[in-house]
Amino acid sequence: MNTQVQRHVNRGLDLGHVAPGRFAMFLYSSNYYRVSGYARCFYDPADSTDRYREGTTAIDLMEVYDLDRAVRNAILDGVSVVEPTLRSRVAYHLAKVVGGGDAYLDESLYLPEATRPDPTDPGFSRWQKQVKNRATVLGDLSAVQERDEIFIQHHVSNGEPVPFWAAVEVISMGTFSRLLRALRDKSVLEPVAKSVKIDDVPKLLQAVQNITFLRNIAAHHGRVWNRRFDGNVTLPEIALNIKRAYLHPQTPAAGITLLASLVDQIEGSVDYSKFLLDLVHSIPGLEVGYYHPTL
Repeated sequence: MNTQVQRHVNRGLDLGHVAPGRFAMFLYSSNYYRVSGYARCFYDPADSTDRYREGTTAIDLMEVYDLDRAVRNAILDGVSVVEPTLRSRVAYHLAKVVGGGDAYLDESLYLPEATRPDPTDPGFSRWQKQVKNRATVLGDLSAVQERDEIFIQHHVSNGEPVPFWAAVEVISMGTFSRLLRALRDKSVLEPVAKSVKIDDVPKLLQAVQNITFLRNIAAHHGRVWNRRFDGNVTLPEIALNIKRAYLHPQTPAAGITLLASLVDQIEGSVDYSKFLLDLVHSIPGLEVGYYHPTL
C-alpha cells in the first residue's frame, strides 16, 4: 500500500496534512484504479507523463471522491422513486391494451414492421437493429419464468403464464428501456408521459434511457463527476424549471437535473431536487466537473 501512495507522490501529489497512513487507507478502501479515474482529472494537461498540476493535494482528491460518492448515493435514492413508478405505470397501461396472460410475448406488438426491406434500402440498417432489439426484449421476457422470486414461481408452479405486471418487476432497467422503444404502438405510453409531465412519448423514451445510463453508473460505483455522457439528455420543461446553470445535453448535470425533476413530479415536492442540486453545488469549484466534464 505504501508503494501505491508513493506512486501518487512521485506524480506530484502533495500529501499536505494528510498522513501517509491515512492516504494509504483511503486507497485501500477505494481501490487504487477507481481513485485513478479521479486523479486523471487533476493531471497537468501540458505534461504527457501523468503528473498532477502543481499544488494538487491529497485533500483535493479525497474531497472530490467523497462528494461523488454522496452524489451517487443520492442518485440511487432518486432512481428508487422513478424506476418502480415508471415500471408500474407502464405495466398498468400496457396490460389494459394487450390483456392478461402472456400476450405481451406476441412479437407483433414490437417493431420492426413485418416486411423486410431490401438490403439496398436506406432503412435496412434500422430494420436490422429493430429485429435485434425485439429478439433481446422477447428473450429477456421469456426468461422471466426461470426467475426464483416467489411471485414469479407462484404462477409457474400453477401452470399459469407470468403476467406482464409481474414480469416488468424483474426485467433489468436496460430491458425495460428497450421494451418501450420496441413497442410498435407507442400511444399506450402517452398517459405515462403525461403523468410525469413529459411533453411527449419520444421525450419519455429518451428520459428512460438517460436515467438507465445514470443509474447503471451509480449502481456500479462508477465516476459521475467529470464524465461525459453517451448520447444526449433531452430535458423536458419540468427539468428546465429547476436547473441551476446552463445544461449541456451530454453532461452529468443534465442527467442529474432530469432525474431530480422526475422525482419532484412523482412526489409532488421540490425537496429532492433541492437536496440533490444543493449537494452538487456544495463544494465551490467542484460543481464544474458535473457541468463541464472533460473526460
